[in-house]
Amino acid sequence: MDELKKELEHLGMTDKESRVYLAALEMGPSPVQDISHKAKVNRATTYVMIESLSARGLMSTFQKGKKRFYAAESPDRLLTIVEREQKILSEKQAEIMKALPMLETLYNAEGAKPQVRYLEGIEGLETTRATFERLSGEAIQIVPVDDVLAMEEGLHGRNVHLERLAKRGIKGRVLGVMKQLDRSKLPSIENVEVRLITHDSFPIHGEVGVRGNHVFLYSHKSSVLSLVIVSQEIADVIRALFDMAWAGVASNK
Repeated sequence: MDELKKELEHLGMTDKESRVYLAALEMGPSPVQDISHKAKVNRATTYVMIESLSARGLMSTFQKGKKRFYAAESPDRLLTIVEREQKILSEKQAEIMKALPMLETLYNAEGAKPQVRYLEGIEGLETTRATFERLSGEAIQIVPVDDVLAMEEGLHGRNVHLERLAKRGIKGRVLGVMKQLDRSKLPSIENVEVRLITHDSFPIHGEVGVRGNHVFLYSHKSSVLSLVIVSQEIADVIRALFDMAWAGVASNK
């Protein structure tokens, strides 16, 4: 029973709501005093819990003679409630995604100094990837391929990220740094040109990306660290340096 109570609490019920609901579910239609005794919740509070559960469609009441009985609805109602909440969340997500470009325009307005965000681990990496996907314009990246492939944590969700970029029709250029040049280790995305350069001539271990007025910096050496800089001036500087490096690397097959 304790395990069931914990599960109900994970669904949003309070401790006393879950106790009253489970008691009513087990007993069937019962007077409030019986439910109160079974749930080990005082009678006045049990009325409040029943009212709360009834508002969510989880309990109902009916009169029989001079007595009022209260009954728990079928557990199937819990699934219906979760599905309804999922639908509401999906609608909210769609509304946020629609408003996000305008909100980010306000958030990214150039001020006296660049905006800097520092994130760690897989969650931070997923956040920066989502930001990268939402931006528009050409994407440029310098990627230490061997380091990326060697870190399992950094590979988490990478294929899904690349699939979303491909679906959005991203256009870009990538400088891949490898000890031994091997294109078979690289994903292929239409409209993204890749040039390879040896690690000996370009010994870097950090990843750099630029899209719009965002600069993305990643470290893959010990753990995934992500840094996002929002500054048109800095983005233009990194883009110019990338163009210089790009021009100096032959287009290899």
